[in-house]
Amino acid sequence: MSTLALSPSPVAPNPPSMTPNVKREPLGASEGEAGASAWLQPQKPLPPIKLQNGTTLSDAIIIPNALQTLESSFFQPAAVFEQLSATEKHPVDQDIAISADGLAPILVTGAHPALHYRGNKLKRHKIWAQTNYTDGLLKYGYTGWQHAIAGATRDIAAYPVLDVMLLWLNSNFADILSTYGLPECNGRFNHAIFTRYEDEKDFIGMHSDKEKDFVDGSYFVVFKLGASRDFAFSANDEIIWQETLTEGTAIIVKTGSANQQVKHGVPVMNEMCGPSGSIVFRCIKTVIPWADVQKNIETAKMQKKKRKANKKIKAKNKKKGSSKLRRRIKY
Repeated sequence: MSTLALSPSPVAPNPPSMTPNVKREPLGASEGEAGASAWLQPQKPLPPIKLQNGTTLSDAIIIPNALQTLESSFFQPAAVFEQLSATEKHPVDQDIAISADGLAPILVTGAHPALHYRGNKLKRHKIWAQTNYTDGLLKYGYTGWQHAIAGATRDIAAYPVLDVMLLWLNSNFADILSTYGLPECNGRFNHAIFTRYEDEKDFIGMHSDKEKDFVDGSYFVVFKLGASRDFAFSANDEIIWQETLTEGTAIIVKTGSANQQVKHGVPVMNEMCGPSGSIVFRCIKTVIPWADVQKNIETAKMQKKKRKANKKIKAKNKKKGSSKLRRRIKY
């Protein structure tokens, strides 16, 4: 780490002051103790996801009010959303440097070039967090991922509420799966992405999570935050499930099966909608040493400059060619 040109990081925020609505004390128990009685009462799931042939997905489920019904009411969705949304935004005109200790929390807006998709601003803002930060980047290579965004990932300790939620999820996930009759999970959650949508026009299109970087046989878990928004599943380019989800709803999807059978997304809303978002927890296996991440960032930056230079040359040559053609026609 000492060989990299890393940005300095301030001391992580004091967890109690950052998370007034999160009780940390019970999480000091062992995983076995913390895993007992995960829910105040099991919540009835929303209607199941059915394919066009009538088959019900047996390893995907949507549970309303999940965060609000945890043992001891650990999490209040509104407080979680407010805390993460208040994270300092990274300047749009500055590159994102790797953090030396990972404890400098940042939120990257969709206007930042590192989040652009095919040259366009993204209709959402993001936070990335992971465990075992010093070991290297836990890379989740979603569609549109750029090396330039790699430096935005932080140690999950930089976001106390995410740290607490991850610990709780790992301690209780086996019980949750058993409660709802879902297959076992083969991995432990180690990666989180917070997404914020500003209004009804912000969205994410239909997609399946890219599984190359997932632990085989693991799940991803989405916790809905903020204003109520539609969430949809599709198969063969046809919407097969769409419901308006309220804050605290959990969406649990197994990789390797349900994730490959359907796509999911947050569509544009027809009616006005306030800020909303989600946290997605994943089990990632791909680890890239930070020294390699830095090299990849620098290489990608150089290649981008070359592409821009070549594009200017082509445009200039095209303009010259058009000018010569006009002169020939004139004379």
